[in-house]
Amino acid sequence: MAEMKKRSWILIGLLGLVLLAAGLYGGHTYQVSMDHAARERSARVRTVTAKKAAAQISQSEKKARALAKKAKPGAAQAAPVKSDRIPVSQWHQASAPVRFPILMYHDIGVGNTLMMPADQLKNQLTWLKQAGYYELTPSEAYTVLSTNRVPQDKIVWITFDDGYRAMATLGLPLFKATKSRVTVNEISGSVGSSWNLTEAMIKTMQAAGVDFASHTVSHLELNKLPAARQQTELTDSRTDLGKILGTAPNTIAYPVGRYNDVTLQDAKSAGYQLGLTTTPGLAAASQGLYKLDRVRVNPGNTLVSFMNLLRTGF
Repeated sequence: MAEMKKRSWILIGLLGLVLLAAGLYGGHTYQVSMDHAARERSARVRTVTAKKAAAQISQSEKKARALAKKAKPGAAQAAPVKSDRIPVSQWHQASAPVRFPILMYHDIGVGNTLMMPADQLKNQLTWLKQAGYYELTPSEAYTVLSTNRVPQDKIVWITFDDGYRAMATLGLPLFKATKSRVTVNEISGSVGSSWNLTEAMIKTMQAAGVDFASHTVSHLELNKLPAARQQTELTDSRTDLGKILGTAPNTIAYPVGRYNDVTLQDAKSAGYQLGLTTTPGLAAASQGLYKLDRVRVNPGNTLVSFMNLLRTGF
């Protein structure tokens, strides 16, 4: 009897252990199941969120592409002008010593005799094209004067002194509209000042086909300066402009047209090939490459008087 009770208690104990183990396992299974479900819900949330984000990005990309297609190039970005130059290899030898006008302008606008009204300038540039004039670059002008070879019989060199800001704001649109080739004689020490061109403007104009020459550093009358200061004005201007343009200019325009023998020597030593004065007349090699005459163009010229300037220089 005692033995049977003992066995019963053992069986009850074993049954209790089995039930306890089952309970623990069931609780663990339930917890694992709960954790798995939570992870699945979290994964679904992340998936939905990712899909929404991807959809938003896709929509943004589509809008960006659509805007990019509609976008137009900025006005400040000047497209390079298609070259209309006649290769030097196609030039011909002139039958007589060449004489041609180097037109001298300054500012664009109204107010004084140095300012050419935009409408008058446009008419003059348009007429030059219609009359069949070939507009020289500084390097082409040097070739003409040093070899007496020309691209055609009617040639002109259009220059603007000082580098007024209107060259960019008013001049460049005119030059592009009339397809004119012009040269700006820039005062290097004034670049970036309130009235002068900025470096960015110079580069934009250069990219659009405008040429640049030197007008010294400070626009002082060179014949009144000591020799050392003259040399600095000529050399530093060429160097500084070369840094902006990528190549040093080959021409110096003397401020107010003033120079002396020291000026001529220093201009050559500084690396210039041509020197421009304000002496009225047509340019010719016989004057000396560093003492070239120019034709001053004042506001108010009629077409007849402008044509006469081109023929005589006065």
